[in-house]
Amino acid sequence: MKHPLAQIEPTLLGSLTIRFGALLVFSTALMMFVDVPLQGSASPNGIVSFELAGTPHQALRILLEWRSRDALGYARLSLIVDFIYLLIYALFFSSLALWVGKRLGDGKWSARAAWAAILAAAFDILENGVLLYELNRFTTPSPYPQVAASFALTKFALLAASAAYGLGGSIGVFARRQRRPL
Repeated sequence: MKHPLAQIEPTLLGSLTIRFGALLVFSTALMMFVDVPLQGSASPNGIVSFELAGTPHQALRILLEWRSRDALGYARLSLIVDFIYLLIYALFFSSLALWVGKRLGDGKWSARAAWAAILAAAFDILENGVLLYELNRFTTPSPYPQVAASFALTKFALLAASAAYGLGGSIGVFARRQRRPL
């Protein structure tokens, strides 16, 4: 299946990728700022610790710590803002993969890497929904932390594959450019 961004001319795609990249850097800094109040002994990696809690006990431990520090609002904010953030990273990594593919003449793998970024965002949406539900629950054993961790691990794996193709391919594109005689 052809990726929607694959229709864009390579020059415009490169320009869009740079813009999406700048937006991703800015939004990552914003997400890191929102995440600071969520970092603690039960959640050293902030919201990511909650995403990967994996057990009801660990998720409850994180939630209780956040509640004791009045940080639950930051957790909700982080998860809600993540709906915008996932759109930005999906667009950046998709456009990067497709730009690399056009530069290297590799449509097959670039499309797969671009779709991997979109699938990662879809799993992130599912994960956020589960985590928002769990954030409002505060009850004992439920399968939700395991479900959220499964979605998160799948998201991270897909995003890592897309990023590896895009960043590795970018190195290949620039290495080719350096080898060209003047």
